[in-house]
Amino acid sequence: MALQNGAVEPADLPSCAAQSLGAFLELAHIFPGFKQTPGGLKWLDPRHFQHFLTDRETAWFLEEPHPYGFIPIATMISNPLVWTDMINRLKRLSINAGFSSDHSGKFVAAIGELWGNVVDHSQRSYTGYVAFSLGPGRFEFVVADHGVGVLASLKSNPDYAHLTDHGGAIKLVLSEGVSRYYTEEGHGFGFRPLFVGLANIARGLRFRSGDHGREVIRTGGGPPSSRTYELAHLPGFFCSVVCEI
Repeated sequence: MALQNGAVEPADLPSCAAQSLGAFLELAHIFPGFKQTPGGLKWLDPRHFQHFLTDRETAWFLEEPHPYGFIPIATMISNPLVWTDMINRLKRLSINAGFSSDHSGKFVAAIGELWGNVVDHSQRSYTGYVAFSLGPGRFEFVVADHGVGVLASLKSNPDYAHLTDHGGAIKLVLSEGVSRYYTEEGHGFGFRPLFVGLANIARGLRFRSGDHGREVIRTGGGPPSSRTYELAHLPGFFCSVVCEI
C-alpha cells in the first residue's frame, strides 16, 4: 500500500527473496509494470518464480528443481485438452509430493471451480490464469484475473446494487448462493465447496479484489480464523491457496 500511494520508494526497501508463489504473484498483479522494468524490482529476488513473469502467453510446466506451472485461462477455453493435461499432471505431482489421491482430486476440483468463476464473472476471462507450485508436503496455487472485480460483478445484480465496499463484497461472495446473476440459479461464485473440499489440508486461503482482502488461516489442529482488511488496490480478482500435510 505504501508503494502504491508513493509513501515509500522502491529504492528504500530492503532486499528480500520471494518464498511464496501467492505473495509473489499478488505483487506482480498489483504492479504489472515492474515486469517491463529493466531488472524488475531491484529489491526483490524472484528465485525460481521468474518464469511466472517472463512466460505468460502460453501454458507451460516445469518439474525440476521444483514442480510448477502456468496456464492462461484463454488457452484452456480454446483447447480443453490443456486442462485435461493439467489435471493429470497435478494429480501425479501432488501424489509425488506426499498428498493422497483423494486430496489430489480435491485440488483439481477447487482449481476447476475457481477458473470457472473467472469465466462466469470476470467479464474479461482472457486476462485470467492458473499457477501452481509444489514441494514436499506442500501445494500452492493461484487463480486470478484482471477483470471487473468482485464489487462491480455483484453490483450488476439489482439485489446488490447498493454495495460500495470491496471488503463487504468479498465477504458476500464467500457466503452460500450469492451471485451477480439476478434470476438464474446455478451461477453462484461457488466458494463454499472450496472451503469444504480443502477443509482439512488448506493452511491458508487468501481472496483479494479492489482495496480489500480476506484471509482464512488454520494453525495447528484448531478451527480456522478469518479476517477482512484494507490493502493496496488490486484490479480484478486474486485467490491464493496453500495446502500442507
